[in-house]
Amino acid sequence: MRVTHNTADRLVLQGTPGGMHWMFFMLLFGVTAMAMCAWFAYTVAVETGNYVPILPLAIGFLFGLVFAWMGATTLIVGRLKLTLDRLHEHGEYEVNSPIIEAGKPCRFHFKAIDSLVIESTFEARHKTNDTANFDARVSRLRLRLTKPRRAITLDETQNGQEQRLEKLGAEVAEWLGFEPPKAS
Repeated sequence: MRVTHNTADRLVLQGTPGGMHWMFFMLLFGVTAMAMCAWFAYTVAVETGNYVPILPLAIGFLFGLVFAWMGATTLIVGRLKLTLDRLHEHGEYEVNSPIIEAGKPCRFHFKAIDSLVIESTFEARHKTNDTANFDARVSRLRLRLTKPRRAITLDETQNGQEQRLEKLGAEVAEWLGFEPPKAS
């Protein structure tokens, strides 16, 4: 998420589930796969007159369609929004994501905000014989709540790119009056 509105009384963060760049990539990947499969299927059908060899290409076209649909749907409909209102001393986390799990929507009082932290974990990657064997370091900027007991992920990054998290964390922490979180 990114800060879209920052005043003395109100802080609003908005974003796209899964990240706008990744959803745009998914859309382009799907459209490219569909175009390539359609072109190859047309070429095979025209040259040979035989439609049996295009069955695998039809399956590839359907996979491309699914990727394009997921990317487009998330870009059009998917939204994450965190609103912090100092006048009423409450916050609201809204989630509209038909495809990607992005947490549950909730309302909370400012007294329920426990901390703002950057958490880092190592997540295992699929192991193959021809690639290097290393885990991915995933860092998340999270707003921890005590009631409802939740943690709202404000942003996420991989493999040592915590500067973006620290910048967003410093802006949110300054508004809340907390100590800025540091990556460990």
